[in-house]
Amino acid sequence: MDEIDNRKYWLVAIFAFVGLGGAMIQARGALIPTFEGYFGVSKGQLGLVTPVGTVGFVAAMVWLGPASGRVDLRQFLLGGGILTAIALVLIGLAPTFTVLLAMVGVRSFGIGIFRALDRPTLSHLFPDSRARIFTLQEMAWAVGATTGPLLVTAVLLQFSWRLTYFVLAALTVPVLVVVWRLEPPAGTVNEKSFALSDMRSVLAHPSVYGMVAAIVLVGGIESAFFTWLPSYAGEMFSDGVASITLSIYLVSYIPGRLAFSRLGERYRFTDLLVGVTVVLTGLLYAAFVLAEGPELLVLIFAIGFLVSGLYPTLISLGIESNPAYTGPVNAIANVATQVGFFTVPAAIGFLAEGSTIQQAMLVQIGLAGLLAIVLIGLRLGPVEDG
Repeated sequence: MDEIDNRKYWLVAIFAFVGLGGAMIQARGALIPTFEGYFGVSKGQLGLVTPVGTVGFVAAMVWLGPASGRVDLRQFLLGGGILTAIALVLIGLAPTFTVLLAMVGVRSFGIGIFRALDRPTLSHLFPDSRARIFTLQEMAWAVGATTGPLLVTAVLLQFSWRLTYFVLAALTVPVLVVVWRLEPPAGTVNEKSFALSDMRSVLAHPSVYGMVAAIVLVGGIESAFFTWLPSYAGEMFSDGVASITLSIYLVSYIPGRLAFSRLGERYRFTDLLVGVTVVLTGLLYAAFVLAEGPELLVLIFAIGFLVSGLYPTLISLGIESNPAYTGPVNAIANVATQVGFFTVPAAIGFLAEGSTIQQAMLVQIGLAGLLAIVLIGLRLGPVEDG
């Protein structure tokens, strides 16, 4: 196999696994009500599912992200994929909720191994088009995330929820076969590694600490929609309409990330980010303060379209400014995302208990405003971007 074919197959394999990862996460969310009835557990116990998954994912990132230049990328990508497939099967076989919870952690650890190394691999395989490749990679995630709940719906019409995980496990097998047969990715020998004690020097770069601050806010905005959008819409629409609002939001990520894959090559990252965030802040105000009825659905799609490009563009900004530290920057960005995912939905839930979900979701406007301030600071500061 020549180098060009090897690069193409690596691209296909990584995109496919990332898409399956998106399907796994959103399928899990769609099955939460089923788990509650099947295992007879409380909502408090169900609330452990996301934190357990987050811990597994972050543990893999912290472990492998700094060491991306010291490990055999092909072997670890393959190992992470195999661990994910095994955990999916065991989730499908779980006799108790405790076992299911443990296997969710293992599955997230396996995905974390793969995700800690996929961007370093792509960064060195496609050094001249990182921004476009990273955005298309996130588009692959969006495609998978959109199809995950659809898979759950199709399975539950005729079969047990367990089949969902067996299907997802089976879909990982062809990806693993491709990775196993591929030659090791070329160019990754230039990747530098660092110890956790060296984190300060990497974080000292304005492009990195600015990226971290922005990604925490972006992760918070995204996770708030993932968690609370159906509940918010349920106060305005019938159950049938409210249930599809999250699908509308997720579907918008596909054309959004495709568009950003082009825009990231035509404009400076900071210019693009500032412009998008200013418009996003206005749309969030329109959605949560002014909109009533069907126009909210249009605004949800437009908001998702804009939000979809923020994370991959920020990743590109950090990596383009520090191309020899792709693995560490990727790990830092993923951990920053999880901080936003962990804190903002809980904060909105706490606020909703003391008021209403409509009032609590106004937090989104404040987060977007803070994001705009951070990005304007990056634009005006000493950051070199594409």
